[in-house]
Amino acid sequence: MNHNGVRILVLLGLITSLGVSATSSAQGTPRRSITPITGDLYRGQNNNHFTVFLVTDEGIILTDPINTGFATWLKSELDSRFDVPVRYVLYSHHHGDHASGGDVFADTAQFVGHENMLSHLAMPPESTPLPIEGQYAIAATMDANGNGRIERSEASGAILNNFSGFDANGDGELSGAEVLRGPLSAVRPPDITYSTTTVISLGGKQVEMTWVGEMNHSMDMSVITFPAERAMHIVDFITFQRLPYREMDFENGLFDEWMSAIKHWESLADDYDYISPGHGPVGDITDVREWRRYFEKLRDAVADGIDAGQSLEEMRANIEIEEYSEWEGYSWLDENVLGMYHFLTDDDDS
Repeated sequence: MNHNGVRILVLLGLITSLGVSATSSAQGTPRRSITPITGDLYRGQNNNHFTVFLVTDEGIILTDPINTGFATWLKSELDSRFDVPVRYVLYSHHHGDHASGGDVFADTAQFVGHENMLSHLAMPPESTPLPIEGQYAIAATMDANGNGRIERSEASGAILNNFSGFDANGDGELSGAEVLRGPLSAVRPPDITYSTTTVISLGGKQVEMTWVGEMNHSMDMSVITFPAERAMHIVDFITFQRLPYREMDFENGLFDEWMSAIKHWESLADDYDYISPGHGPVGDITDVREWRRYFEKLRDAVADGIDAGQSLEEMRANIEIEEYSEWEGYSWLDENVLGMYHFLTDDDDS
């Protein structure tokens, strides 16, 4: 599965506030803020999504634009606070909940992402039918008039909520190709791509991008590091003080590669004082370590249940990992158990 893996947490007091420019408790009003991390490195918030940016005398290096509304707000804030343009937008990966909205900065910025991002953004052949399996398998059941397309009036759930994101040509209906590609119409393709590592230099400062490798959350995932600031921006495959979203990425046979990526960046995390995830609070190596330990404990608990002859239903009802009960999303534990069971048994029919 290739879930966007979203939700989570408010910013903790590891960093002090520069000033919350648009926070609100009103329903439907986005929580937005700019908060300093260290030196000229800042963190931007849009509800439960976070980006980071580095200010230099020659311009700003920004990571994920998140979405068009946030990017529009952020551009105004950056203009008034720093009076220098965004010169680079660095993508962590192609998923629309992080990478949308880049067009807002297209008048001044170049866009950088891993080379695999281009294939993720490419439209499948026009003849592609509505999918009957995978993440958007539900789409085929929405085609009430049987014309092989989904009108807005037929859509529901996540497809309705992201309809404009799927509708790449803006014709008001979704083809099989648009559904299969996903809600990516607001993601601007990168101008510059790289294969393993690349360094972006601006105003005497440097930012490094490193490909995470073959892992199933996204094959174009980049970790973005700020060596002089001893800071790292890391998105979705590592996050802090919350459970993975539901069955996120367990069922795919690349779970071991995902764990290898976590362990690799844990081994490097001592070099960074600040680790800013795409969701959740800024942390450090201890948070990376606890994220990895959660997966190990989940895997052990499900493996023990299987060895003891428990049914999937029994495991979903009875497995508890109490030391993580205060984490956000602990109510998803039963679905984490379901995903881990699928991975360990290679059984996707339960």
